[in-house]
Amino acid sequence: MKQSKLYTLVVLFFLLVTSCYKDKGNYAYEELNKVKILFDGGAFISPRSVDTLDINPRIVYRGDTVRASTLTETFSFTWYCNNKEIATGPVLDYPVRELTGIRPYVKLKVVNKKDESTFLEGFTVDAIPVYLTGWVVLTKKDNRSIISFIDPMTYEVTEDFYTTISGEELGPNAIEVKEHWMSGGGLSNPGNILIVRNDAAGNLELDGNNLNPIYKTNTFFLGNTVPEDFRPRGEFYMWDYSMMLDDNGNIYTRKHVNSAYSQSGVYPNKPMFIPGGVKFDKGWDGTFMSGHTILYDKTRGKLFIGTDRGLVLPISYMPGPPIPPGTTLIDAMDKELVYVGALKQGRFTSSYYLIFFNGSQHFVQKIMAIDQFYTMPALFFYEMPFGAGTANAQSIFCQLPRIENYMFYSGGTDNKKLYLFEHGPGSSSEYYSFDSPIKTISAAQNMVMGVFTHDQIMVGLENGDLYILGTLSDEIADPARRLKKKIVLNKGVPVSSMFKMGFGFNQMM
Repeated sequence: MKQSKLYTLVVLFFLLVTSCYKDKGNYAYEELNKVKILFDGGAFISPRSVDTLDINPRIVYRGDTVRASTLTETFSFTWYCNNKEIATGPVLDYPVRELTGIRPYVKLKVVNKKDESTFLEGFTVDAIPVYLTGWVVLTKKDNRSIISFIDPMTYEVTEDFYTTISGEELGPNAIEVKEHWMSGGGLSNPGNILIVRNDAAGNLELDGNNLNPIYKTNTFFLGNTVPEDFRPRGEFYMWDYSMMLDDNGNIYTRKHVNSAYSQSGVYPNKPMFIPGGVKFDKGWDGTFMSGHTILYDKTRGKLFIGTDRGLVLPISYMPGPPIPPGTTLIDAMDKELVYVGALKQGRFTSSYYLIFFNGSQHFVQKIMAIDQFYTMPALFFYEMPFGAGTANAQSIFCQLPRIENYMFYSGGTDNKKLYLFEHGPGSSSEYYSFDSPIKTISAAQNMVMGVFTHDQIMVGLENGDLYILGTLSDEIADPARRLKKKIVLNKGVPVSSMFKMGFGFNQMM
């Protein structure tokens, strides 16, 4: 009996040990077959909408991390977009524009062929619109105004896109392209493109995502009635107000009823009353945050600022040290104002470089305009001559808003040379030489090492060619590194150009 009990205990002990061994073995087996799926871009990726996804995920399996493409004998792979199957295989090769939904969620299902254990992981696609950022150039050929878009990465050209999309002609009198943004909640929207047309048809606004025409700004006059003999010369957008300048020197001002919309409020049918019967010849945009529009009365030689409070105020120097003799006075100019370069600074306060020309010599003056609601005093910094022997009557200027020290301008024989003027030392140096006269200069704005700055400029030539030049410190130091791309556009003479910067919140930084 005792032997029987002993035998039973031995058998039970053996079974217990065997059970523990099997349990340990099963546990290790389950752990080894677990799979973790990793995507290089993480849980959110931001390709351009014209890109094709090329996703080869990493698989963590049995202690190793390898690419999915090396595990096709062990696993099957199925890809889904918003729960709809779109592909099979370890690598997803799929056009972004064919993904469904506003923010597509792409999911990968991995199935172990041996035991059918299944693992899931996914990511959200925040596609960047193809036209979010890039170069926009307005040209004129055979009495046609033509607008084209240039991809900033591939330099692929979408030429004459307005006529292609709308089926209409721009007409012969388009004179400027510019980007403008919405404020408030609209800062998360891309900037739209405004085309200024100096004719009775008025200005056009294009959608910043797809370039489709969305508004004719003539329809935003009171009662949809355009003022008599009205032809736009400029349109200027600030945070709360926008202003229209016409060919007769009149200003029309409107309040934005809802600043989150690109077009909001109506312009009056009558021009703004400005004491003294002032008429304006030119206007320049301030930076978006500044709330300034710079206006020039050439007849009286006076500088004014249209404010983001709906006023147009003359600028006068602040009391202080006497202005040096010979200075071009902003309220009594004895030279022509040919360019205003805005610097990106604060709200209601911003600095400007004013470029004057007396017929033979250019001068640069720096001021800071300070909006004090009903007055617009300006702090005078200095004025100096520049560009002797280089700048001429045909010179084009481009001040970098985010890099105060740098301004580019054209000049030299037949206006075929590009120069860099450094305000600090007051010196000019030749930057690039071309085989045709320069007609336009515009600056890009991009994020470089976490900072918004100007890394490139585009120069448009009379023969229709476009040059993309680098402006980072190493490119400025080494002329051989400056040329990034030459584009033979062949769409006529450049009239205006810009770099489309994208989301409005970029202008807040």
